Amino acid sequence: MRGFARVLVAAAVGGALAAGLLGGASSTSAAPKPKPIVIWADAAHAPVISKLLKKGYKGTPVVVVTKEMAEIRSTLATTAAKDAPDVIWSDQSWTGELAAAGSIVPVTLNAVRQKQFPANILGGYRYGEDSYGVPVQFSNLAMITNAVLVPTQPKTFDELSAMVDKLRKKGKVKRGFMVPQGPGSDGFAMYTLFSGLGGYFFKTDSAGALDATNIGLASPALLKHSDIIDGWNATKLINSDVTADVARTAFVKGNAAFWMAGPEDMATLKSLKFVYRITAVPTIVGKLIPAPLLRVQGFMVTTYAAKHGVDVTAQKLVTRFMATVGRQLALAGASGLNPANSVAAKQVAERRLTAIAAAAVAGVPVPNIPQMSALWSPYGGAWVASTAGPGATPAKDAFTAAQAAAVAAVG
Repeated sequence: MRGFARVLVAAAVGGALAAGLLGGASSTSAAPKPKPIVIWADAAHAPVISKLLKKGYKGTPVVVVTKEMAEIRSTLATTAAKDAPDVIWSDQSWTGELAAAGSIVPVTLNAVRQKQFPANILGGYRYGEDSYGVPVQFSNLAMITNAVLVPTQPKTFDELSAMVDKLRKKGKVKRGFMVPQGPGSDGFAMYTLFSGLGGYFFKTDSAGALDATNIGLASPALLKHSDIIDGWNATKLINSDVTADVARTAFVKGNAAFWMAGPEDMATLKSLKFVYRITAVPTIVGKLIPAPLLRVQGFMVTTYAAKHGVDVTAQKLVTRFMATVGRQLALAGASGLNPANSVAAKQVAERRLTAIAAAAVAGVPVPNIPQMSALWSPYGGAWVASTAGPGATPAKDAFTAAQAAAVAAVG
């Protein structure tokens, strides 16, 4: 029996050796390589992401694919699962569209990290009752004042208007408040004045979600103060012929004392030869705060992450790794914007950038619901029509018509 046993053992060993020689399975074969996390990002941020994750994340390799922002948005839902990304660099205005299409999944920051982000910036990725992204950077417009022409900063918009009128009469400036509206009817910069008069895009419901049925292009407050817009038009304080280039040139040459600009204008700000201030727009009426629009960008986790078996790791990558101070500084710095993380923001060395961010304390993220696309044209058109100089449409009529068009389009 013992001899028989030895024969069986020898046979078993021989079989194992034979299997090894033939390439069969063995107990010492290498474990399968983990599937990579695939990230789609734009050209500005892809190199930074690649550098941050050159060794992968928690043992999982990371592949970064460079794509234009428009392509990320348009092709995410139609890309074959095998080629689709697990994480995307995104704009918060896409949130409602992608969430409704089932292309992205909710993410959750822990309590400690959540406190490091201003509520209005976090709100840019909120859709319904969930958050669908982690913000990394934001941009907004602030008011730039020529401190040589305006030694004392105006405390109200009435004071600002009076200063412009006085400077014009003295021949020191030729233009009014340089708020770009075009070309066309791009009303992004005008929102600060719009909100300061009581206008809004959408109100929120009791749960804090944007309510697409509550549109405020012709809110009672806005209509009540519409004569102020008519006054701006009559005095040419605000004029719809002002494009971004016209506004920039007028301020640089000293032909205007006030200008609305943002981080994208940093090169111009650095080149100015005169002293200037960067502040929020002063109060226009009552206690209404002139709040600028915010453009927020950051990371989203796609539904494909679960199909690829990397959803847990992708969630941690976005909500933990990318939410930290150093990574936020690196990524926001790649585009010259302020980091969303408030702790990181305190470490930004460029004072002009931090001053612009200070004007966004009450900022409103661009609405991220699909219905917003129906508001841009009538809203911008109302500003163009009511500030077109002689023959302009009274603001009350222009914004009432805009409200009707928006409501009809939203349905």
